[in-house]
Amino acid sequence: MCRPIILAAVSLLAVGCSGRATVTGRVTYPDGSPVESGNVVAEGTVNGKLVLVQGAISPDGSFRLGGDRPGDGVLPGRYKVAVHPVSLGDHELSAGKQPAVDGKYTRYDSSGFTLEVPPGGTELNLKVTRPTPRGKQN
Repeated sequence: MCRPIILAAVSLLAVGCSGRATVTGRVTYPDGSPVESGNVVAEGTVNGKLVLVQGAISPDGSFRLGGDRPGDGVLPGRYKVAVHPVSLGDHELSAGKQPAVDGKYTRYDSSGFTLEVPPGGTELNLKVTRPTPRGKQN
């Protein structure tokens, strides 16, 4: 008697997970060199619910977007995208060190990046710039 209930539960789990797609890509500067660390984050509304996904940037600039568990993928839909470099501490900032990417890329409203995820997945390559060095702003 328990067998039909168990099979139904397994079927529901499979349907819930199978709708996710693979999104991979790279974050680079205009000269092609990679952003070596940080996170790519994306926010969208799928079926009326807020969805947040992220992926750690590897030393070669590559990343893979997903949710809470590694490899869980992204629900198909439209997303706003931002790049978050590794945060710098007060000591690093006071020593003149600057973040790896311009601050405009850290906010969804100013990054200029969007992502449309089809059911089969997609690739997202992002070009970012470094911040303008202090004292050289126009």
